[in-house]
Amino acid sequence: MTDTYTTPEQIPEDRPATPADPGVPAAFADHPVTPATEFLRGSWSGDDIDGARRQLEESLDGRQFRARPASGDFAYRFATAGDARLSVQTGTFRGHLQGVIPWSRDYVVSWFQAGSVTIDYPRGQLTSVGARPFLTPTETSFSFAMTPHRHGIVQIDATFLEDIAAERHGGPSQRIVFDYDAVPSDEDLAAWRKVLGDVTPIIVAEGSSGAARLAAQTLLVLALLDLFPWRAVDVPVAIRTERTRRLRLAAEYVHAHADEPITSADIAVASGLHPRSLQAQMSEHLGASPTGYLRTVRLDRVRQDLLSGRPGETRVSEVARRWCFGNLGRFSASYVDRFGELPRETLAR
Repeated sequence: MTDTYTTPEQIPEDRPATPADPGVPAAFADHPVTPATEFLRGSWSGDDIDGARRQLEESLDGRQFRARPASGDFAYRFATAGDARLSVQTGTFRGHLQGVIPWSRDYVVSWFQAGSVTIDYPRGQLTSVGARPFLTPTETSFSFAMTPHRHGIVQIDATFLEDIAAERHGGPSQRIVFDYDAVPSDEDLAAWRKVLGDVTPIIVAEGSSGAARLAAQTLLVLALLDLFPWRAVDVPVAIRTERTRRLRLAAEYVHAHADEPITSADIAVASGLHPRSLQAQMSEHLGASPTGYLRTVRLDRVRQDLLSGRPGETRVSEVARRWCFGNLGRFSASYVDRFGELPRETLAR
């Protein structure tokens, strides 16, 4: 990878660009420009460690930020350029920094040219490894501890990424859950870095046309979707809030483990909710008990398998058991109640 824009000083104040810039394919020439494309640029720097801490805490909507100097003189510098869909950011902080990010819907990928970060979130711990890119957990609270560092960031609006991902998975726009522990292959890592180097000049240039910037941003999101394993999770938008984040974790756990003999107690443990709280929140926001929601997800999975199956080769009983339905009579009745037809009629389509 080239060193294009890997430090704050390399994000320029101005650079003309056109849709014909390198890295923008001709297929994007007539691509519609989506809303919220106003170009945004910002940078700040200094040597006041407490001022840097306050500014970062405010700009990141963080809490409990603490900073202490390392050996040598303290200095910081940050720069960002892009728009509300996607921005490229770089930062240098010559001190130790820790704090809490209570909530963010954006998808964020980072890489460190120097220093490191450790992140603790409800499902585990993440630690950066050299310059390898990593993803920050979304729609959850996490704490972090950074050593003196220099890093790059791509911040992506949730709706923008999810709409692009929908074209990949063929369904509606849904929450995307990445595998945070995955280690990219050398091939995928090289492809990501090449796309990043190609499109960054277009994304950060104020003179880029809206169509050119959108094309460059789209290419970068597609490269990210190729870099880490992910899955789309059909959780209602209404529970994708800071207040209902534990309920969202419960719903995601159900989707991830629907083919296993899990119980409502397992769902409560996975979400960190008391069983009675889980019952009340699912009833209020999802209109079902934990076992009822699990049954609905399983029935939907059965239907997907039957629609993609072949009569004469696919057996309804085998598909039902795959999704943990032991009593075939009760399963058939539940299936008819949900879809208005027998399982065998779905398979015969």
